[in-house]
Amino acid sequence: MEEHAEVPPGLADAVVPVVAELFPVLLGRIPRGPTAALGRLGAPETDRDVFELQTGRRTRGHGESAVLNGLLSLGDPVSERLLGALELTLEGLPADVPDEVEAAVPGPDATPQSFGFGMIGGPTAETVTAVRLLDQLRPGVSGLIAALVAELAAHEAVVPLLTPGPEFDDEKELAAEHGAVHLALAVAVAVPILRRVDPPLLAGRPAGVVGVALGVVSALLSESPMPSAYADVLLEKRRAEYVLPRSSSGSAEVRGHRFTLAERPVEGEADFSGNGLAVTVPGGVAVRTGLDDGQVNVSTLILEAPPDTVALDWWDEVVEVSWSAEKGDATLGDSGGQRSKTPPWPGDFRVRVHAIGRDGEERERYELMLWEGPPGPDVVHKHSDRLGHVVRGEPVPEIETPPEAVYRWVGESALSDAATVTVVAGASPAEVLRGFGADPAEPVSALELSQAFGIDPWVVVLRVEAGVLAVEFNGFQGSYGPVLASLSRAGRTASFFWNVNAVTRLSFAEEGVVRAGFELGHAAETEDPRVIEALAGLDFDNYRDRRARAFVAVERYTGHRLAAEDIERMMAADVAYRIVPHLPELYPEPRDADGSRRFPGGGPLGADTDKLAFLPEETLRDLAWHAASAAAEAAGVAEDLVFADTLAHRRLSPEAELLARRSQLHEHREHAWLWQAIHQATNPDPLGAAIRALDASRYAAGALAADLLDQARRMLD
Repeated sequence: MEEHAEVPPGLADAVVPVVAELFPVLLGRIPRGPTAALGRLGAPETDRDVFELQTGRRTRGHGESAVLNGLLSLGDPVSERLLGALELTLEGLPADVPDEVEAAVPGPDATPQSFGFGMIGGPTAETVTAVRLLDQLRPGVSGLIAALVAELAAHEAVVPLLTPGPEFDDEKELAAEHGAVHLALAVAVAVPILRRVDPPLLAGRPAGVVGVALGVVSALLSESPMPSAYADVLLEKRRAEYVLPRSSSGSAEVRGHRFTLAERPVEGEADFSGNGLAVTVPGGVAVRTGLDDGQVNVSTLILEAPPDTVALDWWDEVVEVSWSAEKGDATLGDSGGQRSKTPPWPGDFRVRVHAIGRDGEERERYELMLWEGPPGPDVVHKHSDRLGHVVRGEPVPEIETPPEAVYRWVGESALSDAATVTVVAGASPAEVLRGFGADPAEPVSALELSQAFGIDPWVVVLRVEAGVLAVEFNGFQGSYGPVLASLSRAGRTASFFWNVNAVTRLSFAEEGVVRAGFELGHAAETEDPRVIEALAGLDFDNYRDRRARAFVAVERYTGHRLAAEDIERMMAADVAYRIVPHLPELYPEPRDADGSRRFPGGGPLGADTDKLAFLPEETLRDLAWHAASAAAEAAGVAEDLVFADTLAHRRLSPEAELLARRSQLHEHREHAWLWQAIHQATNPDPLGAAIRALDASRYAAGALAADLLDQARRMLD
């Protein structure tokens, strides 16, 4: 697109009177809300209010003018809001076209008399359409306006108009005024030139004037300095909005075995021989790393006051130092580009540095805690890694490697986020697959199942020396009681489940009986000697290596040590098996000593559910099966042979049980609620059967649920 490189001599001086006449009128009509976004274009580091209008990134489209690209970068909300505010004013705005403009800019005769254009895509802002049309019909005109505005912005007669007064002492107000005065200037310049050009359709009307002016201002303010007072009001705003406590996590760049938290680049070497971990340096704090160069994970926590406790269990090294901030806004690393910053004010701080993994035996991580406090000596809360002893010039002690250390690789593997690992001692792969509910004769691709992101369960098995290893990537069937009971009939079984929400379950089963199963850190008392032996000395209250300790327990119970090579072999083989899930476990309804429900008030009948606790057992049984039968009638399958036989005999035949299990799969869910109602009706506990069968039956009945529940209430009378 053709662009004007310079303004013809005398044109700027000729336009000054027009600007002086139009500027106050336009400035009074421009709303300050959207112009704050314009005014901040020269201060990209400013945090925006999420409820304010935002500008986009600067764009550069192929073959499009700089003005159009500037307009596009602002986004439609800004341009549409300002067009709406100025449209009526521009329609009736009187303005003469100076002779110099007529001499420098060809008139309407230079505009093609016939033309056509097409548009593709979704709706386009009116201002964008107008500028694009102007650029096509009169190439270079928008560039001339841009160059003229830039020259006038430095004109001695215009500069005072663009200088906000001292009354604008708020960041938002100053930014808005900065944007508004420049927009008023750009509109005042665009009006006479576009009237001289007089392009057809939208190009010369308010949409064209505002569109060109916004595109010009976008480019101009992105490259212009902010008002002299802006730095002070911005700092005042940032300080007022800096609320404590605040935390963040990310990474820091490591160079030469160190990273920094500093207000400016740190030069020279740092002497870590004092405490082996952290030292104050000019402008900030330097931290000694095991890594030579690269990135390490660092979390920061900025507090109002010193923390009540010192976290020691998780970390190898914990050291506290003093640091005096000269101005604040220290960032991790030397680039200064980190969004996470220390408070934007000077002062004395205490910095507590926590480190783990510097010896290279696990992932290296750090946490920095900061709070304002008077200067003081370094405080060493914990020294335990080898690197710290070396840096301090101390003899390196013998450090006993805990048994869970061999499982730290799991956190960096394909199992890191969520999985269930099950080991069955002395079993065959076929026995384990059948225990899970999978068919050994129907292998499928594990890769294809993982990439399908389906919800149906599947498992991968591997023969190992101790028996069979089974892994469910992002699955959990191996943590269920019925599965564990089934698997343990083939051999002693242990499983460990975890997910991204930090939910866990460690389970042990033998001879068809689940001996123990619990969330890590919440183990119930057990009398099983093998489980007690497996758990001996494993502290699940300590979060560090918590999952790794669970694998130690699985190893002790089954005799197999999970290795990274096991997972690699499974993934290389690419063989998995779909699981037909076992039916959920059936639990009794908890009761108090007087027979009432321990947790009253809820259930399918609302408050009336509590009355069920005082019905005879036979009545409860009848109620459960009556609800299932009514649900089958509502679903139109009561005469189906399998359903009819099940309801008549009040039990699940092998064929019915398989159908009920399959109903839990995505492709077979047509009567899932009905099968759940029937399964719940088989609960050995009559009260549990009645409540949960009613609950599932109402969903199976669908639109007839209200009738079903009314029938149940009549049985209470």
